[in-house]
Amino acid sequence: MRVLTPSEFHPAEKAFTCQQAYVLRTRHWTGNNLWSPHPVLEAQLLDMDDSQWPQLEEMLHALLQAVALPDRVCQCLPHINGRGTVVLEASEAPLGRCVLQQALELLALPSIERAQQWTGALGRIRHVVDEECLGPSTACIANAAIQRHLPAYRLFPKGNLVHLGMGAAQQRIWTAESDLTGAIAQDIASDKALTKRLLSNAGIPTPQGDIASSPAQAWHLAQRLGVPVVVKPLDGNRARGVSLDLMDQASVETAWQLAKREGTQVLVERCIRGHEHRVLVVGEQVVAATRGQTLAVQGDGLSTIIELVEVQINQHPRCLIDMTLERIELSSNTKIQVELQRQQLHDQSIPAAGQEVVLLRTGNLTVDCTDDVHPDIAHHAIMAARTIGLDIAGIDMVVQDIRQPLLAQGGAIVEVNAGPSLLMHLYPVHGKPRAVGEAICSHLFPQPEDGRIPLTGILASNAAGLRIGQTLAAWQQAQGHHVGMASGDTMYLQGQRMLQPSSQAPSAGERVLMHRAVTAAVVAQDMLTAMQAGWAYAQCDMAIICPEESPLDASMQQRILATQLRTVRPGGIAVLGTGSAQLESLALTCLGKVIWVNADEQHPLLQSHRRVNGCVAFLRNGRVVCAQGTEEAYMPMPQSIGDWTLPEWLAVAAAGWAMHWPLAVLEVIAQQASDSKH
Repeated sequence: MRVLTPSEFHPAEKAFTCQQAYVLRTRHWTGNNLWSPHPVLEAQLLDMDDSQWPQLEEMLHALLQAVALPDRVCQCLPHINGRGTVVLEASEAPLGRCVLQQALELLALPSIERAQQWTGALGRIRHVVDEECLGPSTACIANAAIQRHLPAYRLFPKGNLVHLGMGAAQQRIWTAESDLTGAIAQDIASDKALTKRLLSNAGIPTPQGDIASSPAQAWHLAQRLGVPVVVKPLDGNRARGVSLDLMDQASVETAWQLAKREGTQVLVERCIRGHEHRVLVVGEQVVAATRGQTLAVQGDGLSTIIELVEVQINQHPRCLIDMTLERIELSSNTKIQVELQRQQLHDQSIPAAGQEVVLLRTGNLTVDCTDDVHPDIAHHAIMAARTIGLDIAGIDMVVQDIRQPLLAQGGAIVEVNAGPSLLMHLYPVHGKPRAVGEAICSHLFPQPEDGRIPLTGILASNAAGLRIGQTLAAWQQAQGHHVGMASGDTMYLQGQRMLQPSSQAPSAGERVLMHRAVTAAVVAQDMLTAMQAGWAYAQCDMAIICPEESPLDASMQQRILATQLRTVRPGGIAVLGTGSAQLESLALTCLGKVIWVNADEQHPLLQSHRRVNGCVAFLRNGRVVCAQGTEEAYMPMPQSIGDWTLPEWLAVAAAGWAMHWPLAVLEVIAQQASDSKH
């Protein structure tokens, strides 16, 4: 969450030309921020023609939609003298900068040339998506967590290791593997021979087969098993190196060579007649299933196979827009070349009109069939995952009809995959997509567990935030919590100041919420830090706002206050100090219970709020009074408050009163505050 200066851009990116317009600076927020709860890129532009701002916004929307990226936040805000601000949703800073660069470059072109360069611009954006962003399987789980207002932190810039949730309640995922995925189970699943043995011992049908150490032995095994056979790598994945329906010696020996390149050993199995299926098991239930299709092209009597592939597959909208179909590079795809040889064809062959040319017989799982899964099929899939020990598993099975029992139709489970790809369930070519991310998120955080820990967010000056935060942390620590606190860029654990990490580390608030020992968290920041770095959380249980003197202009202060109030979850608490007209008007937007604090019991705001049964805190005869309607409670007040201000102490007392924390703890803290001044 730092500002990227022009010197950090590649030289080719410095001059984003659009009638001399260029980017002065950008800022990227990875989480909750002034613009949105979602990650955004903010860019300041110079020398932009006034008439081009609407065109730029339209171009940004078009680019984001064309590559299937979210555009919930995408706007251009012109100022004066060609200056302005562009804000667009971007999970990663390089992605946001790339989209902006492509939009500016396209906008500078004549309309005819713009149309010619459109595909190239989309390709450059997709390249950044591939290189910089989470993979689709990981992203769908992370997005499901975010929809539940849980933090989702990417732990390495270019990896798929993601932290979900808060503190001690967190879970981690890596693609579709989780903290609950056992290392032993993962190793078993990677060994197909061991997997088959365990499944067979459990009474689950698997195809007969054995390991072949050479092409000749592969053919010998094929003859013993009876053709057709399947040849595949022992420890491969994603159908790489798998050859199906092999009938003759040449095909088997060629397939052995192909499989050996993809794994350590080669497995030869009896071919099970039927359709390939992938059944996704999460916990104790089947949440999705897809059926495989052969990938083929239709001849027209004029075009070569390589030309047919380009037109019928690579130019398909599912390749061009969201990349849910994989592009085929025919010249480098050995598996397809082998399949073509079996049909006595090559990439320059010209099939007759209407002739079907099969490219792939396996791995092309494109048809959703979740609603058709027979209970017996689901039972065997769940048992297979449990036998291996996986909490999330992709069960590959071959059956004639997934609507019928497994054994009755001679079907078999051929593989069990740890960390399965979710793409086929998210974007099936035929059928409806399945909410597999939500299913996995619910599995990781089952009710009543919700991945959350008690969290207090404080918006105050640095000194006030530190005092309030330390007091609340000590109060929670006395109740048995392991408390993490962030104040500015400093992290505290159980009251102890922790070492500062490297400059590339997350913010102190994020580090607190990532710490696996933390069972309660307090995050304090001032307005300037909030503006520059955003918020480490999307929702908090309690927010404390003490209006402060700030060099920021009134409109910016209002946005910061509004964002802090937005973080209070429904049913949460907002403790607010009086003295800010902006805060008083914005308090009506808070989804939680509002408590106003002021030393003067007769303050008009406290009086009016109390008349409608609202909660207030004030000072009476040297004692703190917390009240709701006619009910009152007395809280401790130090004899000498030293550096504290009355509104700060009132806010602390009101917060503990609202949360029903033990009064005796605050009495001890108040006494310690008094003793420290004598």
